[in-house]
Amino acid sequence: MSDSKQKKITIYDVAKYAGVSPGTVSRTLNQIGYIKEDTREKVLQAVEDLQYIPNVAGRTLKTTKTRMICLAIPDTSNPIYFRMIEATLEVAKRNKYSVLLFYTNGQEEEELKAIRILQESTVDALFLVHFSYSKQLREMVSRCVQPIVLCGMCSHLWLYDGIERNFDTISIRVYDAVYSATSYLISKGYKKIAYLAGKRGIEVYRQRYEAYRQALSDGGIPYNDDLVYWNSYDESGGYAGGKHFFSKGIFPEALCASNDLQMIGFYRACQDCSKEQARHIEFVGVDNLEISELLNFSSVDIHEAEVGKNATELLFLRMNEGFEKLPPQDVFINPKLVTRNQKVY
Repeated sequence: MSDSKQKKITIYDVAKYAGVSPGTVSRTLNQIGYIKEDTREKVLQAVEDLQYIPNVAGRTLKTTKTRMICLAIPDTSNPIYFRMIEATLEVAKRNKYSVLLFYTNGQEEEELKAIRILQESTVDALFLVHFSYSKQLREMVSRCVQPIVLCGMCSHLWLYDGIERNFDTISIRVYDAVYSATSYLISKGYKKIAYLAGKRGIEVYRQRYEAYRQALSDGGIPYNDDLVYWNSYDESGGYAGGKHFFSKGIFPEALCASNDLQMIGFYRACQDCSKEQARHIEFVGVDNLEISELLNFSSVDIHEAEVGKNATELLFLRMNEGFEKLPPQDVFINPKLVTRNQKVY
């Protein structure tokens, strides 16, 4: 192959060849931070084998800052994201930055678009609230040399894949959230506990569902699949859940919902139901929205403002102190059950 047709070798090619992240290649070549000797040798060998020539001009261009970060969220109808946005804006403003808000609708292709926005240097850093754990998303993130914080709204899976990371994470222990909510209902003597599970195929709802099942098992209550309803994770999904149960003559003693919006939808289905049994169901949800407090429903506070604050501070730590100076950070948020004395309506 002639030189004119030969593919230009990039830092991503070097990283792939050496089996490390682009950030590790950058740290090695720029002699920044600690790099294990065997890792350094692999990178330098890859540089020699591939005849990689660093693009000094490109490196200079990348020092130009946009003074903007991107917050990509899956949903604009759930108020939990409003608190997250407010916290993110507050930290950004304190650092004299603006925030680009990107809405993904929980779709993988839109999450990938958010990453492309970062790769194209439209913003300086990205906080992505993602639902996908796909190989493609992981590979795109690994090719980024700008700061990224990922939050799957659950205990993340990146800890267990055994691959070197170049991004930080925020995890919400939602398994603990649903486990405590279900256990609370069991402690009140309820045995027929329905569960609104959210949407199938999404890790955050899988973890919550597993917590519900485990809490039942630990409480000595047999699992009954007829008491579980999978649907969208919004208010309409909760309403559909109520209609589903009532149409089958299923009237649970209590309901645990994987989020508050579903719980409110189910509550409205109870109001529309003519059966007296539908008016004596106790609720527990997850998110602790203001409307839950207004209706006096118990719910689990997942501290989403703390999520936004921690994530944004991590981004600025990377930008201010240097992208490669710290190993990947994993921050864990512990939810808290807020119990209220629900009255029969």
